[in-house]
Amino acid sequence: MILATQGDDLERRDARQYLEDRAVGTSEGVFWNMKCISPTTIFVPDILHTIYLGMLKHLMDWVMSFLKQHSRIDKFNQLWAMMPPYPGFARFNNP
Repeated sequence: MILATQGDDLERRDARQYLEDRAVGTSEGVFWNMKCISPTTIFVPDILHTIYLGMLKHLMDWVMSFLKQHSRIDKFNQLWAMMPPYPGFARFNNP
């Protein structure tokens, strides 16, 4: 639980249930458990990180269903497999 969270356990459970009822993720962000970072100083970047992850998942789910609906998923997979690695993202055994 976040140290900056205020309220008693009942309020926290009610808040968590409210979010879960609306399909909002309640897992803690990746930065919240780092000892060298205060939750109040990392709050905005962590929210952005979490939002971007959610947006990416939503976008990929939408794109995949669109491609399947229009019978283009196989063509997409073939083209994707032919693309070279993006510089800096993939390293091979060569130094």
